[in-house]
Amino acid sequence: MGIGDLTHTSHLESTGPHHEYRNGSLPAYAFTFDDPRRTRIYVSTERGTMTSLRNSKWRIFDFLRMLHTMDYAGRDNFNNTLLTTFSILGLATISSGFLLFVITSRPRKRHS
Repeated sequence: MGIGDLTHTSHLESTGPHHEYRNGSLPAYAFTFDDPRRTRIYVSTERGTMTSLRNSKWRIFDFLRMLHTMDYAGRDNFNNTLLTTFSILGLATISSGFLLFVITSRPRKRHS
């Protein structure tokens, strides 16, 4: 957490698939601070406990993870069609490389 002051409080009833508090327990309060890391704390209204903490570093991590898993819709599913397709193409490429290596590395007979 940073050293900033509380600047905004909001009550969340629902979130979208690209919201940084997706899959969190709702309803919740979001407390926004004006520190250099742009910290936001989410607190469950039912339990009164902090459920998650988000800041700039987490947002960068979340973006890079989205690129890594290739899930641009929900960001959390790594069993999507796009990733499966590229995995199969990668395995086919590697297999063809091994096959070409075996074919071309056989000892050749020399003609005298």
